[in-house]
Amino acid sequence: MRNTTRLSMSYSLIFLAALTAAGCMGTSPPAAFFTLSALPATEMESSAHTAMQDLAIGIGPAKFPEILNRPQIITRSGPNRLTVSEFHRWGGRLDQDFLKVLAQNISILLATNRVVAFPWEDQVDPTYRIAFDIQQFDGRPGDAVWLNVTWTIKGQEGNQALYVSKSVIQQPVQGETYDALVAAHSQALDVLSREIAAAIKSITPIER
Repeated sequence: MRNTTRLSMSYSLIFLAALTAAGCMGTSPPAAFFTLSALPATEMESSAHTAMQDLAIGIGPAKFPEILNRPQIITRSGPNRLTVSEFHRWGGRLDQDFLKVLAQNISILLATNRVVAFPWEDQVDPTYRIAFDIQQFDGRPGDAVWLNVTWTIKGQEGNQALYVSKSVIQQPVQGETYDALVAAHSQALDVLSREIAAAIKSITPIER
């Protein structure tokens, strides 16, 4: 009887030890969260023309590839292969952050506070509306971030396109970390923002 009891206790201890070991081995590291960042306010033009300041600009909507519509950060591990990182995630929705950062950047570059990200309130009637079709926005640590996007500037009246452009941007990643990768995402948006700001200036009549 004693031998049977000891044997049962031994099996119980072994079982508990196995569960503990499995629990330790199955512990996942905490996820890290990242956000895109806008240009510093020091980039604002001090001599912006009044015509720019009077504009109301709507940024969006943006159409993203389905693979990017997820909280995990996507990295490119090969020409035809993407990797989803469970432990490196966006702090918000990437499509919304994309538009918000562009709106902040263009507001700074054109020195106007009248820039809103989609969706905007019904009473807002932008002078220009800028729609985006993103084909690629991913990267690889230690290599580059690639942003491939077609964008269209439309006026207030109807859906007439005033300006259509395709931007293909390759931004180097200065390091092997996800911090460096996300920083390069933001820098790619800096480049896109400057292209859009230049286009807006080119189609806006300025009285002399």
